[in-house]
Amino acid sequence: MVLELKDQDSPIFDKIMEVVKCCPDIEYMKIKDEPVLSLPGLEIYPGRRKIYRDRREINLTAKEYNLLSLLVANKGQVLTYEQIYRKVWGEDAFGDESK
Repeated sequence: MVLELKDQDSPIFDKIMEVVKCCPDIEYMKIKDEPVLSLPGLEIYPGRRKIYRDRREINLTAKEYNLLSLLVANKGQVLTYEQIYRKVWGEDAFGDESK
């Protein structure tokens, strides 16, 4: 069973954790902290390859995911066509795409 709580549900979560700690028969598992790339309204979870916009999952192809993740991770930096192509497609770029 999965219980999803919103930020405003923090007191409820705290109460649930009190009950869990008092019951030795309940197995307690801590979810590992995972890195998140984020911009306002956008969260990227690289470990799960999931992207959320305003808490709604966005379905992207593998290349779309890789490209968006690369651009968010390098926010504020200029990337060349060659750098983008190599990171997203995993091979050297071909042709003259400088135009």
